[in-house]
Amino acid sequence: MNLSNIYRCVKISNKHIFPLYQINRQLWHFRHLLSIADKTNSNDVSVSCSKCRYSTTHQISNIDEKPIEKEYSIIGKILNKFPFISVDKGKLNTTGFLLYESIADKINYVDFFEEFNLPDTFYSWFVITELHVWMLMVRCMAEGEDGRYVRNRIVQALWSDVGLRVKKLGAMNPAGTRAQVNELNEQFQASLIAYDEGLQSDDVVLAGAIWRRMYQQGEVEPENLDMLIKYIRKHIKVLDNISRQQLFSEKSVSWESP
Repeated sequence: MNLSNIYRCVKISNKHIFPLYQINRQLWHFRHLLSIADKTNSNDVSVSCSKCRYSTTHQISNIDEKPIEKEYSIIGKILNKFPFISVDKGKLNTTGFLLYESIADKINYVDFFEEFNLPDTFYSWFVITELHVWMLMVRCMAEGEDGRYVRNRIVQALWSDVGLRVKKLGAMNPAGTRAQVNELNEQFQASLIAYDEGLQSDDVVLAGAIWRRMYQQGEVEPENLDMLIKYIRKHIKVLDNISRQQLFSEKSVSWESP
């Protein structure tokens, strides 16, 4: 796909500022044109995923995965006969927080700032973290009820981390800090919708979501959008190939440098 065409489509379709949570339907008018170009361009990143194709807000009903092997005590077996009691909640809590740590502790944020021309700010840290959290959320949603529980724990870990960081930055203004966190939360919910739409659509829709969120509708090099699109689709494919056992037992995901 021609990079300048992607960027031009994104720019044209966003002449008027829309709230982040609204899907910009003007982008859909470019889909047929881009699909024609895609057929003749073999360099585009295209992935077909069996697990990561669902929205983070949708329930999964057609899961065909073997359950995680569990070693239950006699008491555990008895407790699990009751739907309102689960001896696995503690394990799933740990899984969620360790998966978040695989983002916060293992991603080289400096490389991201430099590679994608992002300023070294708290906002840049947040949107990079948010992007990786979203990718994990999409993967977790393929694992039924346990996956949704782990997804929520990942999000909980994110906001615990945000709270600590924001307090350090705004220790002299607690009220302002709370307002900033509330605003970030609203933006976070909106970005999930935008990224979901981009994942299930074509590159121009995903480019629009990246541009609005990570670059705040500012100037951006088309090459940066292209690299981010490839980075996302590559890691979505990697996550799609991770088994349920690997995801929940190893509790860690490897993220390649951009």
